[in-house]
Amino acid sequence: MKDKLRRMKANPGDKLVEQNCSTCEFNFGNVCAGHGARVDNGKDTYGMPMEEAEKMFLDGCDDFGKT
Repeated sequence: MKDKLRRMKANPGDKLVEQNCSTCEFNFGNVCAGHGARVDNGKDTYGMPMEEAEKMFLDGCDDFGKT
């Protein structure tokens, strides 16, 4: 947890946002605008339907929080 806080430049005691597709800055409503690798076929996540992304990345993907 400390490493995660350090990467986020957060302080102990800060409330952390749950990492998932619904809280992601790359959630563009119907499509994912993040870049990463899908776990089913290894292709880019950009443009994939959010419904699929939410099922595939329950804890967010590697692109979460990169802006």
